[in-house]
Amino acid sequence: MTPDIDSLQSSLARAFSVWGGDRSGHRPAGDIYLGLETRTVPAEYRWDGLRRGAVRSHPQVVFQATLTGWGAFEQGGRKWTVGPGSAFFAVFPSEHVYYLPKESPSWTFFWFTFTHPYLVARLEAQTKLHAPVFSLSAGSALMAQSRMLFERTCHQRFEDTFSEEGAWLEWMLAFERHLHELAHPRGQREAMLELAREYTLGNLSRSFGIEELAAKQELSRSHFSHRFRAATGLAPAAYILEVRLAEVRRLLRETSLPLKDIAGQTGFADANHLCKAFRRQFHMSPGGYRQQVR
Repeated sequence: MTPDIDSLQSSLARAFSVWGGDRSGHRPAGDIYLGLETRTVPAEYRWDGLRRGAVRSHPQVVFQATLTGWGAFEQGGRKWTVGPGSAFFAVFPSEHVYYLPKESPSWTFFWFTFTHPYLVARLEAQTKLHAPVFSLSAGSALMAQSRMLFERTCHQRFEDTFSEEGAWLEWMLAFERHLHELAHPRGQREAMLELAREYTLGNLSRSFGIEELAAKQELSRSHFSHRFRAATGLAPAAYILEVRLAEVRRLLRETSLPLKDIAGQTGFADANHLCKAFRRQFHMSPGGYRQQVR
């Protein structure tokens, strides 16, 4: 084991040794279960996502991260190896299976199972956006958040139920952010956003189509839009609107210009067009925003 993994596994083992549930991690009450396991007998470790006991009206989500060794995860006709530096998540009931293959000498991992309806709904949404198996390094923010949640839950270091739910939500946000950054690497994302931002600010006073941005990359409109969305998670038109409205807010804060002039300077057809876009984005009028910030 690397020093990071060794430290992580030792820390989780110490916390799990004082766990209030049984050795399988089943909790007497609550919306989260957890466990730390080492499996060495293939015949004794196989989970079928359709035979977990949950019902479709009350689904659950499992998250499992490998520490050492490796296991396998299968879904939709594909098979993944889940080794050190990787993890998986899945909703059950659903058609998937994970297990210790005969070729693997052992698999050591920790896991969470969430039953809280809000968390399950949020995590289930991620299964539609991302592959079930993903990379997870020992030094990542999600791993740090997972370690914290595991230890706090084992030691019951929560002031009340609000504090406990807050810890789950922090973990969920770290999980969503981790998957998002894997899908949209920061370097590519920042480069595409900067391209769109610079072009918009350089042509702020006029309306322009996405094909102009695409031409700068020598791409078709559809190809550019697909590449932009893949890198950033945003539609280019939506981001351009964000840039324009950011300038609108700056002018509302820093000047006394009437709305028709601000609209003209930021590429909106007129004050009415500006007001409609502003309300959709911020749920208040430009005039109300100006009064608020002043």
